[in-house]
Amino acid sequence: MATTQTQGEVVPFDASMLVEDSDAALKNMTQDDLLIPRLKILQTQSPEVNKADGSYIKGAEAGHILDNVAGKVFDGSKGITVVPVSYKKTFIEWSDKRKLIADHGIEPLNRNDFIQNDKGALINNSNGHSLSLTAEYYVQVVTEDGMFSPAIVSMSSSGLKKSRKWNSMINRLQIQHPTGKGTINPAMFWTAYTLKTVPEQNDFGSWFNWEVEIKYDAKSGGILKQLSNGQALYLEARSFSKKVKSGEIDVKPDSPDEDTM
Repeated sequence: MATTQTQGEVVPFDASMLVEDSDAALKNMTQDDLLIPRLKILQTQSPEVNKADGSYIKGAEAGHILDNVAGKVFDGSKGITVVPVSYKKTFIEWSDKRKLIADHGIEPLNRNDFIQNDKGALINNSNGHSLSLTAEYYVQVVTEDGMFSPAIVSMSSSGLKKSRKWNSMINRLQIQHPTGKGTINPAMFWTAYTLKTVPEQNDFGSWFNWEVEIKYDAKSGGILKQLSNGQALYLEARSFSKKVKSGEIDVKPDSPDEDTM
């Protein structure tokens, strides 16, 4: 039995200490002290797939999905399970050095300063800045062992088509009303989706893009019935959603995605 000595008294370890000491270190942390991971698609030009780059991640390949905080990659062809919690669409201005200039919201005041180039990108020719319409999803990532944690998924450029598809799937979902009378459109975190990556190309090049598939349909009972910890996940997603909507959680945009054209 493990023990520790406190002021001459030998104190044996007890499993109840795990509960007593839980989240003790977190009480002084605010949201500003934490990072919410972003899920990004690795491309052929991503430094994480280049063995000669200091950012290289062993085993990383183009088409894999990167958790940019943990530095962990997932096989994009198999995908990952996510529960969407909140959604917003915004115009983000970037410098020609891929540095964040401003998050303008849905109606940028300087919209007329940007002209669409031959690739469809909005560019300010006076300073080289770009303006990117971006769809952002706050999600809970669900691992195979049933654990879940927050993350952010951004979709821009050709990824916006994938975003519209995802939004349509969410909007069309109808479940029976709890009273048994009629149907309702449930919260977006009622069910889970699989995020995969697929290769795409056009006249300007090739890349990997997102692909979204619903995991539990309207007849399945959603995460509440399909996952053993579904109720805990639903409540956490519900709480997370309220924090995002209240502004308690507000994450700055990451560097512009290289995953779409």
